[in-house]
Amino acid sequence: LVFYNVSAGPFGIEPSIRAGGNFFAILGFIIFPLVWSVPEALVTAELGSAFQDPSAGVAWVEEAFGETMACLCGYLAWVSGATDNAIYPTLFMEYVTSVAGWDGDDFSGWARFGSVALITICLAGLNYTGLEIVGNASMIVCVIAMSPFVILTIMAAPKVDPSRWFQMPEVPGEDGTDADLFDDDFQTSAGPLPLLTLGGILWRPYLNNLFWNLNSFDSAGSFSAETNSPSKTYPRGIFIGLVMCVLAYVLPLLVAVGATDY
Repeated sequence: LVFYNVSAGPFGIEPSIRAGGNFFAILGFIIFPLVWSVPEALVTAELGSAFQDPSAGVAWVEEAFGETMACLCGYLAWVSGATDNAIYPTLFMEYVTSVAGWDGDDFSGWARFGSVALITICLAGLNYTGLEIVGNASMIVCVIAMSPFVILTIMAAPKVDPSRWFQMPEVPGEDGTDADLFDDDFQTSAGPLPLLTLGGILWRPYLNNLFWNLNSFDSAGSFSAETNSPSKTYPRGIFIGLVMCVLAYVLPLLVAVGATDY
């Protein structure tokens, strides 16, 4: 469950490669867990063992800062969860349309909306059945979702050229963007903060992608109330989930960029 909540596989890591090149993408997925994921996992393991409450972070904030801040924390967590979870059905359909060879005109409008909405409704209904069923379903979905990457890693490993791991990022255009790096201009569009293309890296999409992929260990805090012997089992589960997340990103990334030359 920890692995599935945080990662569930190396989906959506492409922007970090486009923004930072092979070398910095690999380096980011090795260093960022030490800077962010490990401290977050340790905090979650400690507080989750101490406060065995399904509300997780809300209970932690209430204990420290009172009910008002706890209410605000709960509301923001709900907004964040609703926004973040809306990404995954869309991302799934992007992969489906890519594999099927459809373009935007072949699968758009009500057909696309209906498919994404149906996936969302089914997943939401599954969550109402209880943690045990959700946990078992998550393991099944996780095995199915990870199987292509396991096959990729095994079959492409002999074709890896380590020199490709050290490929530097492409130099962006004079305006700080490069249309060839991204499928749309969302990642490189003008905003309140500059792209900061120091060293040829598009730092905003690069850091955003690392943070999005390696964040949310605190969401596992709600599992502590459903865990047997939480003082022992729960921290162990957090640690194993952390290791699985890092390996699930780094190993396929090493093989994919090492075996291809784009």
